This record gives sequence, C-alpha cells and structure tokens, in this order.
Amino acid sequence: MNEKDRLRPSDAHEPAAERPSEPLVREEERPPTEGGAKTKRKPSRARLLVWLIELALLLACVEHFVVRPWLARRSPAKPPRKVILPFGDPAPLVWGGASPVAGVAEYSEARLSLLRGLADGSAAARETQVMTSRQHRLPIEIENGIAMRFRLIPAGTFSMGSPETERGRWEGEKQHVASVSRPFYLGTHEVTQAQWMSVMPTNPSRFDGDNRPVEEVDWYDCQRFVIALCEKEGVDVGTYRLPTEIEWEYACRAGTTTAYHFGSQMKGLGAFADYAGNNDRETREVGRRRPNAYGLYDMHGNVWEWCQDLFKAYPGGPALDPSRRDWRMLRGGNWHEPASTCRSANRCRLPPLSKGNVLGFRVLRRIDAAFLEAPGGAVNETPGADSQANAKEVTPTQSIENGAETPKDGEKTHD
Repeated sequence: MNEKDRLRPSDAHEPAAERPSEPLVREEERPPTEGGAKTKRKPSRARLLVWLIELALLLACVEHFVVRPWLARRSPAKPPRKVILPFGDPAPLVWGGASPVAGVAEYSEARLSLLRGLADGSAAARETQVMTSRQHRLPIEIENGIAMRFRLIPAGTFSMGSPETERGRWEGEKQHVASVSRPFYLGTHEVTQAQWMSVMPTNPSRFDGDNRPVEEVDWYDCQRFVIALCEKEGVDVGTYRLPTEIEWEYACRAGTTTAYHFGSQMKGLGAFADYAGNNDRETREVGRRRPNAYGLYDMHGNVWEWCQDLFKAYPGGPALDPSRRDWRMLRGGNWHEPASTCRSANRCRLPPLSKGNVLGFRVLRRIDAAFLEAPGGAVNETPGADSQANAKEVTPTQSIENGAETPKDGEKTHD
C-alpha cells in the first residue's frame, strides 16, 4: 500500500449524509397489497359511533325544523279536545222566565257541583248555597251580556288563614275568624280573553286563546275593565269589581278547612288545577279542571288573581314592611308555581303596576240590596267592614319595580 492509499479515507469513514438512508419500515414488514395499490385504514369504532350520532342529530333537526312545519301547513287544524267534566244535579231555577235584574239572565243549564272528591264541609256549603237561592230568589248561576257567568256565594263566617301544621304556610297566614256579611256573585271562571276583548280595545295576553284567561294585566288594568263593564252593562260603577281577599278565600274554601278545597294532599291537585306539577308551560283554557262546591273553577292554579284590597297583616300576624304597604293582593297560585303556592290560604302581593303572563283576575258582581231583605224586612245596604271594597276609579300614580312576592320567600312573575 503506497503512501497515497494509506492517507485516503476508508469507506467506513464516509460522511453519514452520503450513506443510503434505510427505510423507516422494512420491506418484509409492509402489509401486503394487491397490484401494488396503497391500502386505506379502516375507521375505528369510536369514529363510526360519532358519525352515527352526528347523522341522528342532523335528521332530528330536519324533522323538527323542516318536516313538521311542512306537515302542519298541509294538515287541517284539529279542533281542541273537549274535556267532559262530571256534574251534579241540575240547579233549581228561581226566575224561570224574564229576569228581574237588568243586564243578567238566569243560566238555565246550571248544575250543582259534584261532591265526590271534595273535602269535608263541601256538602254543607252547597246546601247553604241552595238555601240562599230559595230564600232570596237568587239564581245559583247568572250570565251577563258578554257571556260572563257568575255563581251565587252565600254569606257566612269562616276560619281564614292556615294552621301551623299546614305544609308550605308562612307566619303571615295566622288563622283568625272572618265574615262575609252578604251574599254576592263571583265569576265562575277567570276572565277570558274573549270577554276582555268584548270590553277593551286590545288583548295584552302572551298565550293567545279566546277561552284562556287574560294575562299580562296589572291591577289598574283590572279596574279599567270592571268600570268599562259597568258602563257597557248599564249598571252603577261598583256593581262589578274585584273580590276582596276575604271574599276570595271564603269562596275558594267553599266550607272547607283543608289546604285545598278537595283536601290537604298535594297529589290530588292535578284534577282541580293547572300548576307546575302538571303544566309548567302556559295557561290553559278555563273550566278544564273540576270546580269546588260552589261551582267555581280554577280557584287553584292557572293564573294568579288580583284582589281589590291592599296587603294588610292578619290579627296577631307579623308587622307590615312599610315599603310594601301600597302593594295589592294576589290569590290562587298559577300554572308555573308549585302546589304549596296554590293553597287556599296562600297570600301573595305585588306592586299594582306589575304585569306578567301569570297574572289575571276574576270579577265579582254585587247583589242589589232589594234582593237581600231579611225576614223582618230589614235590608243590609252595606257590606261588612271586612268585605268592603273601594269601587272608585283609580289611576296609576307612580311606577313600582315589578316582582311578585309572598312575604315568605318573594314570589316573582315569569315573562
């Protein structure tokens, strides 16, 4: 080996860059192919599952937003299902032919309430209703010029409020004795949207339907309605008005002392009321549920009902919050509230300018004194102190922040 060969670098010391690169995968480890074509990896089971879920969601969206609206446009509208409720015996008729009272007529199809399923005291209350009808020759049920029907509520004394053992009560419901000194007529149903539109120019309700209760009304709207109704019917202002809180609870209880007019168990409420336990979506047509012993529907649930009077403390109850002394009473619970809010004794209050899709009302019709002659010939011209109501027209004087409240935990309207 000459000097030149000895100084020449050997192949073992060639730079690495000049070496042939080895394959990342050895030839014998490559998966076999047909015709030299490249193979495709199969999707995993997880990816297939994701694709199936995405396809199902896509089909659901197409069905909900495309197919259903298309079918609804092509299919004729189905009439609402008629709910047939059980009734009692026909109510005795006392007028027979022509009505002695202007603007109202005896409702000839009236029936007494069915007592099955109602609480103790209901039978006695219904019997008192019939006796009052015969004594004063007052129909059990009357109807006015805009198809509003009213049931006769006899005078009487009752235990107002709730016992300390009643579930859902608060300290402002302290029991005490209250009296209704003269009979009156109370709306068989909450005021419907069709009845509202017979008197007022526009319908404020969120849930449209002629036989649904009117809602989104504040206390002043109710006052405007009853005054306009008096003018339309040609009667003195004050003949139609909101019930007081005492009149409302007395009529709701219909002789009972339990949490509801059917008993104290919440599980039975669904037969008598639309509330959170069986609805929680919207108002329902009036009269779909069973009535109490006086024949009044939806006294529990559907919409809260404005009362005429201001909130006031019960005898022996907690003192009033001065900032809320101008608030008005609400009774009955509504479609969005739990069963405890729908109790006969439950008290709620709101600023009078408050509106909401859970706020409605029913109307009381005063009975003229000429029909209330006592056996000795005396006439009770004026309601008792507990049932008096201010019938004068009122107008809003200030704006109050909306927000319904029970003094216990602050109930609120739901838009």
